[in-house]
Amino acid sequence: MYQTLYRKYRPNSFDEVVGQDIIIKTLKNEIKYNQLNHAYLFTGPRGTGKTSIAKILAKTINCNDIHDGVACNKCVNCTQIKNHQSTDIIEIDAASNNGVDEIRELKSKVNLVPSSGKYKVYIIDEVHMLTIGAFNALLKTLEEPPAHIIFILATTDPHKIPTTILSRCQRFDFKRISINSLMHRLNIIINNEKIKIDDEAVAEIARLSDGGMRDALSMLDQVISYSIDKITVEDVHEINGTLSQVQLKSIIEYLIAKNLSSELELIDQLNDNGKNLVKLTEEIIQFLRNLLLCQTAPKYFEQQNYNKEMYQKISREIKYDALLEMIKEFNLTLSEMKYTNNPKLLLEILLIRLMNLDELEYHTQEKVTDDCGNLRNETISNEISNQTSNKTYDRIDEAGKKNIKKQNFDSTTFDTVIETRVNNALAGFSKKYFLETKEKLESIQSLLMDSKYSQYIAMLLDATLKAAGNDYLIYVNKDKHLADIFNHHIIEMEVILYQQYNNEYKIISVDEEKWNQIKQQFNQKTKKYIYHPEEYNIKQMLEYETKNNDVIENKTDEITELFGDIVEYEEE
Repeated sequence: MYQTLYRKYRPNSFDEVVGQDIIIKTLKNEIKYNQLNHAYLFTGPRGTGKTSIAKILAKTINCNDIHDGVACNKCVNCTQIKNHQSTDIIEIDAASNNGVDEIRELKSKVNLVPSSGKYKVYIIDEVHMLTIGAFNALLKTLEEPPAHIIFILATTDPHKIPTTILSRCQRFDFKRISINSLMHRLNIIINNEKIKIDDEAVAEIARLSDGGMRDALSMLDQVISYSIDKITVEDVHEINGTLSQVQLKSIIEYLIAKNLSSELELIDQLNDNGKNLVKLTEEIIQFLRNLLLCQTAPKYFEQQNYNKEMYQKISREIKYDALLEMIKEFNLTLSEMKYTNNPKLLLEILLIRLMNLDELEYHTQEKVTDDCGNLRNETISNEISNQTSNKTYDRIDEAGKKNIKKQNFDSTTFDTVIETRVNNALAGFSKKYFLETKEKLESIQSLLMDSKYSQYIAMLLDATLKAAGNDYLIYVNKDKHLADIFNHHIIEMEVILYQQYNNEYKIISVDEEKWNQIKQQFNQKTKKYIYHPEEYNIKQMLEYETKNNDVIENKTDEITELFGDIVEYEEE
């Protein structure tokens, strides 16, 4: 029967362990100078050697012929332990034996002396899975065990273990294994197994394993089965659902060039090919991180195993501030993608939003003076406004189009608008209406791929609808900056909603902190919400016509002209 590589090449001695030099040196010295602790806690990421070192430690302290803290691997005890025939080494899986009864059974047997070795060793894997009752049952035994008993607790989540247990153990924190150490170990195994594989593929396996030797060997096992002849880096990416550096380069270049159509087509193609979009986003973040290092720490970057020339070329084409903003936005989206049923939509919204942020310039060669920059931003804003007008405001003549554009509202006045719209939504709030409205507005996604609408649809989809009443809708954004951007485009979005649903929705956005305050006041009924309708009316503005096709009269940019007199709601 075939034996997987991670089992076949599990370390049998301290000298075979990779990447945990400090831990190995400490344990060997404790054995050498007879300073063993009665309880150990091994913590750290998966696949870094916790269970393997626990077994090596158990074998070494029971060896009949120890030399300098290293087991002989030849005596009876070593042979029995290696072949899983020793009754002195008890392995317990706390994930499936986590109750009080199992621990009580353990307590009843701890006084039994070892059958052949010097110590009876209990290895409890995934110890954080024990119940509170089981921990309490274990506590006394762990505190004062018999002289011939040693406990080794292994876990990936030490914060879930009670402090009373932690304080009675000697703790060892296992670190992720470096890429170079992983590659060295992989190459030894590859030579032993006579595997044909490119050096670039070995490096990619080491990188994708994220510091875990078991993950690296499992990945190598899988790619051996997948590849017919020599293993290439493309084979590694195929089995992992990840992208090559060339494909990642295309994604970033489309983003820098603001080539939305090509970007979305590439995402569709990758999704159709079964690529994991969460992993893809992680790879994009890693690629952007490398670009940032290439710009800010070139000497450090040159020591890494990357395609230096490719990164250097792209890093010269993108601004430092743009890189930081992109890394921030991709990280925020990544956390959401892990808990959604439609990660592709979130990724598409992010890419669309990044390409439509007027204040985010990517190209380094487009550095101009402040005056020119302001003029350029204004031109971009007008182009977006006009693009939207061409299809959305088809019932308004050219003069009317110019009056519907992004407004620079006075912040104090606009706070009153926000307050009034929140009040009106909550004054008529009902859960049934909210759920019906939320379901109804989901069809707005169909406009996302239209470049004339994409900026505003992306804003609507990126925010979360939290309340609805009296045709007023409250959207919540992550922070105040995003909420402000949303609010300065509410006219455009309301027109789109009216054209799509023939309903005069009035929308507003607040940030999460503000929403939590509003929700608390609403739930505790500390405010009285009285509906006060606004005079501002999208439907009337769109349906305004004259007999001779007269143009819509010019309107000022002032908020009072747009919204009319706003009455503040009463407070108790």
